[in-house]
Amino acid sequence: MLCQFRFQNFASYRDETVFDMQAAGIGELRDSLIPPPEGKFSPLLPVSAIFGPNGGGKSNAINALACLISRVLGRTGEDGDPFRISQHKCSPFLLDESSKSAPTQFELFFRTSAAQYQYQLSLLNGLVAEESLSCIRTPCRLRRPTFLFARSGGRLELGGALRRAAPQSLDPGAPFLSLLAAEHRFFPARDAMSWFERCRGIDVGAQNRNRQLSQTLGDPEAKARLLALLAEMELPVSDCAVREEDGGIVTTHTVNGRSYRLGLEDESEGTAKLLGLLPCVLSSLDRGGPLLADELDAKLHPQLLRRVIQLYTDPKRNPKGAQLIFTCHDVSIMKNDLLRRDEIWFAAQNSENASELWSLYDIQDKSGKRVKNAASYDRQYLAGRFGADPYFNRILEKI
Repeated sequence: MLCQFRFQNFASYRDETVFDMQAAGIGELRDSLIPPPEGKFSPLLPVSAIFGPNGGGKSNAINALACLISRVLGRTGEDGDPFRISQHKCSPFLLDESSKSAPTQFELFFRTSAAQYQYQLSLLNGLVAEESLSCIRTPCRLRRPTFLFARSGGRLELGGALRRAAPQSLDPGAPFLSLLAAEHRFFPARDAMSWFERCRGIDVGAQNRNRQLSQTLGDPEAKARLLALLAEMELPVSDCAVREEDGGIVTTHTVNGRSYRLGLEDESEGTAKLLGLLPCVLSSLDRGGPLLADELDAKLHPQLLRRVIQLYTDPKRNPKGAQLIFTCHDVSIMKNDLLRRDEIWFAAQNSENASELWSLYDIQDKSGKRVKNAASYDRQYLAGRFGADPYFNRILEKI
């Protein structure tokens, strides 16, 4: 599970930015939270939705996390897993001179069943400038981290049992964690890498969508779950299969007792989007990892979007603690019966054209009072009260 993500000097984000999946101490929708392991840890959020104007930095916030994950995973196993996060380019903030030549920095806190890890990676011109890993084993009485390794340029310091894994040389372009997990059997490195391997991303490309659907349909149990979800969401598809002659996807519609088969290319864009989305959802729920989705609401009816979110906020349907992190424009889901205040995020550019990210829970008035959980979040957002004003004429005024 993702606990917290910090990044700096990535794409439209110049300054340090914090994206937190640790639940705030508020009372709403507590039953939806992912419970912590034994010890002094916080419960985690199952969902986070990022809103804001076009060009504000919503996608770049998702891309920053995807960039880090894909960099650690590298290209190993890329062909065998259609659900893994694809490679993302890492570029610095280009709208001031100092940032152009500065490193892009990532810091990640994440949790497995065995430990909570802190991982840092700094990249400069595509090369690793700094990297480190530490962990707190669970259960714990004191939150005292165990040092595992630290790297600065070509210098490497190893802690504890990892000292036996000292390499003869370091690849300047590859994270040491990747090498450590691939070539050695040290549990902390392998366990940490397993978290990255459980991460999922939605690729809207038709080719990868077909690969994901084909893999799901090739597993009888996964196919049955997919068809059950389609029926639950009242989508009129009674069957879905891989076409033998060319590997394409065909759907079956039953009308007046007769069955009709359609190619996926003949379905509505909304149906095709849902059929491409649900295999990723099932994979993340099965593995208990984060699912990253840009513009999750595109081509989806608001009620379908709500049902997808509820797959993650219902502990019975999400027993492994999977998390859904997505960008969105559909304010119909910005409701206090679906999302907590700390699950609603905003991204927008400041006066220096640098993106900033903050949660609804972070917003306070001059007297220090927060937005009430009984407020109409969607109406206040559309009125421009949360600082990420979606109105086009006001966006133009800021340009």
